[in-house]
Formats: sequence, structure tokens, C-alpha cells
Amino acid sequence: MNGYLYETHLHTTPASACGRSPGRDYIARYQDFGYAGIIVTDHFFRGNCGIDRALPWKERIHRFCAGYEDARNEGEKCGFSVFFGWEEYYDGDEYLIYGLDKSWLLEHPEMEHWTRLEQYRAVRAAGGCVVQAHPFRARSYITTIHLSTGCVDGIEGVNAANDPAWNTLALRYAELLHLPITAGSDNHNAALMTEESLAGVVLDRPLRCIEDYVQTILQSQPIELHCSDVCLGPFDLSAITLPVDIRNAKDQPMAGDVRQFLTTGRWQA
Repeated sequence: MNGYLYETHLHTTPASACGRSPGRDYIARYQDFGYAGIIVTDHFFRGNCGIDRALPWKERIHRFCAGYEDARNEGEKCGFSVFFGWEEYYDGDEYLIYGLDKSWLLEHPEMEHWTRLEQYRAVRAAGGCVVQAHPFRARSYITTIHLSTGCVDGIEGVNAANDPAWNTLALRYAELLHLPITAGSDNHNAALMTEESLAGVVLDRPLRCIEDYVQTILQSQPIELHCSDVCLGPFDLSAITLPVDIRNAKDQPMAGDVRQFLTTGRWQA
């Protein structure tokens, strides 16, 4: 592999309720697997967050950022890059936010009630970017697949925690939308890490800061996807087992058939 390998999707405890490892425990393991750095993307307050929602906003933010800060502090000891992001939830659909920081979060308690469009406009205005995570995922907590075609800057085409068929659909979808494609492990547990369980992006230069990654996405700079063969399956439209809600650039429902789009590149026949 030529280039610099980064994890783009990772959860820690206690910030993510589903996280099983503190931030510090990931560092040595990722170094062993040849990664140049990680982006911590814990679940924010509308999603599977482990922070008590009854706490005051500033206290919540301080506790939320602790997982990232724990990883960053350990990374600094080892010369390993650790960057900050988060994962926001709406109605089963989730979005990876990159490029903003703790200070920005502290100043925006209203974000807890933003629509997808409000989130996108605010994040972009502040210099960040939005990537839809695992867009075709079907789990027990998801009743409808929501595809945001306009309030995103990129698509997570490969998610190592996904069913391989969902990844293949996401890759086709992103290619047809002409959006940058990312890959990530959706890692929750440092103790269970194996080479096959990980995914990431390979860049042609090291990231000095999270803004470098944002510009990679916004400027459609080269991104190589890194994953094992088990992350990808055959192209199979039958893997779409839920109703699909397609959203336009104003976050309004859009007419169209996603199966038609994935087959022909057109939303309607």
C-alpha cells in the first residue's frame, strides 16, 4: 500500500453508548495495522450517545469530547494522529461531521434540533463537511432508508460493520451521484480488531489537521478505499428490504425509484 491510511469512523466509551473501548486503547492497535491516524466520530446526542441528556449543554459537550481527548492524548505520546468528528442521527440515517471542534459545539446548543438542511448549511458555513454514513443499512431500529442527495458532501461507500451487499449498493449510489466516496470501520471495540474488520481511506499525503481531510472531500481529491474483500458483495437490489425516502438539496422528499437509479442512473424510467 502506497500512501497514508486513516480510520474515518470510530466510537469510544463512554461517549457512544455502543462503544466498548476508551480512546487510548485504539492507538497501539491501529499503529500495528499500519494506520497513520484515526478520526473519532462518537454518536451525538440524538443518536446512540452515552452522555446523560439531562445534563447542561456545556457539561454534555465536555463529557462527549472526553473519548476523543483520551485518544488524542495517547496519540501524542506515540506520534500518532488523532482527529475529531462526530456522527449525527436523524430518522435512522446518520451523518459523519468533520472539520469542526469542541469550541464550535459549545457555541451551538440549537444544533440538537436542526434539520438535515440546517445542519448542512451550518457545518459548511463553519468550514466543515458532511458525509452520509452507511446509507443502505437495514437494522431493527431503522424503518425507512433515507437518502440525502443534496445535504451531503460525500458518501461512506464502505463500512466494515455493514452487510457487504449494502456497501456495494452504497458504492454504486455514490458513483452515480458523482460524490466523493469514503470508507471506515465503524469500530467499537479495540480488543476485537483484526485486519479484516477494518476499513479506511488512503491519501497521497499525511493529514496535518482535520481541515486537510475536509478539503480532500470538498475538492474531490484522490481517495483510495482500503478494505478487505469480505466488505464487498455482489450487486444485489434485493438487499434493499426497507422503504426508501429520497431527499433533495432542500431536504424535501423527491420522486424517484432508487432501484431504477442504481440500475440506469436515472431516478425515473
